Amino acid sequence: MSRGLVSAITTELAKGQFIMAHLVKIEENEDDTGTTFKYTDGSSNIVDGSDTYVANSFLLGLDSVLESSNISIGSLTLGLSAVDQTVISDVLTHGHLNRKVTIKRAFLDSSNTLISGAVFQVYSGRIEGMGIKDAGENSVMEISVANHWADFKKTSGRVTNYYGVILKIQQRRLSCLLSLIMRCLAGGTVLANVSYI
Repeated sequence: MSRGLVSAITTELAKGQFIMAHLVKIEENEDDTGTTFKYTDGSSNIVDGSDTYVANSFLLGLDSVLESSNISIGSLTLGLSAVDQTVISDVLTHGHLNRKVTIKRAFLDSSNTLISGAVFQVYSGRIEGMGIKDAGENSVMEISVANHWADFKKTSGRVTNYYGVILKIQQRRLSCLLSLIMRCLAGGTVLANVSYI
């Protein structure tokens, strides 16, 4: 995937007067129950396509997004304000596990306007857990989101790594060789200079 930036973005970055905001979308359940929530940590609402991300101070924070060249199920924690009961009521009523979460990063110019083409998806995954922490004047709902590999369905009998492929090939070769030996023994044929690849 190309990581090049359009000229409008590089111009604003060169000025050093850009603003970065996160866009978080928590979708409804797969059975179409519940509500889709769209929040931003920006100072005003941000429209990306047909989605409007609301700047209401509910998005309190999120862990750093880490990249790896290895296939692994990583996760991050998303902090939402639990003061407003809307989200809590929805996830308790309709469930929270396996809801799709998408996190994007948006760049705004110095006048707080979205730079054209400056919204990038940085994380996608599914909710794997939730907890609510009440302490004094703070109430935070922490949502644990596993990355997109958590949504990967393993198909039985398929090999997904290099060593597994080599093992399958060796097993197939051994099976063919044993079959050849058994046919030769059954027919009384003597094997001479038999090799296999």
